[in-house]
Amino acid sequence: MTQQHEKLSAFMDGELNEAEFIDSVKNDSELQAKWRSYHVIRSGLRKEATVMPEFDITARVAAALENEATVLAPKSKWRAIPGVNKIVPFMRQSGQFAVAASVAAAVILGVQQMNQPVPTEPFTTFQTTGTPQAGLAPVSLEQSQTLRNNNDMEALLEKRRQINALLADHEQQLKLKRAEEQSEQTVEDNPNQP
Repeated sequence: MTQQHEKLSAFMDGELNEAEFIDSVKNDSELQAKWRSYHVIRSGLRKEATVMPEFDITARVAAALENEATVLAPKSKWRAIPGVNKIVPFMRQSGQFAVAASVAAAVILGVQQMNQPVPTEPFTTFQTTGTPQAGLAPVSLEQSQTLRNNNDMEALLEKRRQINALLADHEQQLKLKRAEEQSEQTVEDNPNQP
């Protein structure tokens, strides 16, 4: 067939004058399609293209898809990926530590805010005697904190004990959760063992 295409190209260039070849082009639909595409190409190269070329590649794509080999891959779980079994628990644990740190920070800030003395006046604008008031710095508008008595210190220590107990309880819950996850993982890894 390539010989026919070469003859068609030579005929278009004016190098071939065979009446038999014209009859073969009239009877062969493939040569007619080539004739049209060669004319479109020649017009495009000469910048004479007045007609948009009609490319119908759907049949060729459909044929190529039918001849395409089908490859079926097994479904893989994300746990089958190497290293994921180490990363996922680490990320889960990191998230738990972040939550615990946020809660601890909120509790500490709350305790500090609750233990602040409530000022009756933010600052004094007048002097009652010839000496400055005790507890006020000459350049500062804030009152200095007074020394706490024993009852306040005991209350503070009790609050700190409660916070430490909450943090210890949280750590224990994390350990229990990790132990549960490890036992579930071993059950998944070894389903035949009771």
